[in-house]
Amino acid sequence: MADIPTIDEAAKRVWQIGMGPFLLMNVTGIPIAYHSAGTLGEKFGSFYRPAHKLKEEFESKQQWNLEGAVDELRIEAVQNRLLGVVFLVVGQLVDEGVGRIEDIDLGAKVGLRWSLGPFELMNKIGIEKSLNLVKIISQKYGLKIPRILEEQRQKKSPWQFKRVELSIKDAIATITINRPEALNALNEEVVRQLAETFTQAEQDKNVQAIVLTGKGKAFVAGADIGFFVKNIENKSIDKIVEFTKAGQELLLRIDQSPKLVIAVIDGLALGGGAELALAADVRLMTERGAIGFPETGIGIYPGLAGTQRLPRLIGAALAKYLIFTGDIINAQQAQAIGLAEYVPAGEVSEKIRLKVQGLRFQPGADQFQAGKVKGEKTSLMPAYEKIKNLFENNNNISDWLSGQAMETTDPSLARISKKVLSKAPQSLKLANQLIDEGLKTTLEAGIELELAHLPEIFSTRDAYEGLTSILQRRKPVFEGR
Repeated sequence: MADIPTIDEAAKRVWQIGMGPFLLMNVTGIPIAYHSAGTLGEKFGSFYRPAHKLKEEFESKQQWNLEGAVDELRIEAVQNRLLGVVFLVVGQLVDEGVGRIEDIDLGAKVGLRWSLGPFELMNKIGIEKSLNLVKIISQKYGLKIPRILEEQRQKKSPWQFKRVELSIKDAIATITINRPEALNALNEEVVRQLAETFTQAEQDKNVQAIVLTGKGKAFVAGADIGFFVKNIENKSIDKIVEFTKAGQELLLRIDQSPKLVIAVIDGLALGGGAELALAADVRLMTERGAIGFPETGIGIYPGLAGTQRLPRLIGAALAKYLIFTGDIINAQQAQAIGLAEYVPAGEVSEKIRLKVQGLRFQPGADQFQAGKVKGEKTSLMPAYEKIKNLFENNNNISDWLSGQAMETTDPSLARISKKVLSKAPQSLKLANQLIDEGLKTTLEAGIELELAHLPEIFSTRDAYEGLTSILQRRKPVFEGR
């Protein structure tokens, strides 16, 4: 059908990966590929058995010859063949109960480093065309078309992925954001599913507390940067405002819920993720937890009420410190400033149980509301007292906003000053304004202020520069415009 260079190139393009299957076999070892295929063939039939060519290469004890020109005329046919095989196999996996569509896509993206999982690719290509590719493979090898693929074609709709999961046990509802390949970043679909799932948990009369958590290495590592960049380029900032408004409304519902809401930060909580955690009544952070507000370093400001809830929890000075510097702090540091409660990972379940148990014995008509704690004041460590004093000084703030470094002989304060001056000037000015003005009004009014300035900040050159720098993995250069 095609030679080795063409097949490798076709695979690289269709999966958007850096290594084709023949090069991969050379790197990992042809014997591994041969014996793996042999085992699969014994268990699942001739479709999986080693190709004759693979058997010959294994017996020759040589590596594949990757030399040669790519035949562009054969690329599409090879890609269709690869897609047909993969779509058939993943359909079989779901039919047999090996995994859900979300599990399979996650395995492909995390384990194989594909840019899209196979079910996401079916959505991109179209269900009808995808099924036709599967039919060609099924006819060639005498295999049944997976039932789930036929059912999806009859629905005439794309695959719907469950990004937010709900489990309820012992009066505790656990909501898990399940997008670990993207560090659980918030996008329109995640926010929508999170809102639906939270409503379901909140309306369950048997649920006394709702736990928010994330699967993998992150709680939530911010919002989907690509979404922002795409809409700036398309001059559709109104869509960014609409997305942010939906997120703000959800977080306000979480904030005002009559049920105890606990955020378990067992990984990164950055940007929108940190703001989600702020809306909870209790924040439990493990030794793997980290929280930060990096927005001013990418040309924007915290837009999910971060400029409003954070100062109400820890005071304006420390809120400005975290937002102006973008410093990411660990659980012990968060506890030191009254932002979260440090709990070793192995003790989280017991801590949650005790929090809920405490609710049951509170007097009053609203037993759930009685135990809610929005933030506990704590005596500051000397280091944070010094930082607080630094950001309480309006002269320092004025210097930074005008682009001037503060005069100090203290190396730690000089480092903080330098860090602040590296951020986007417009972001700092608006964040400072929102914090100051927000504290003079209600939380709801402060959130409206935050939303009102979004078109302004996302229209700046610095916002586009900062956001694209993340995608391009480079340091941004801000102009103050």
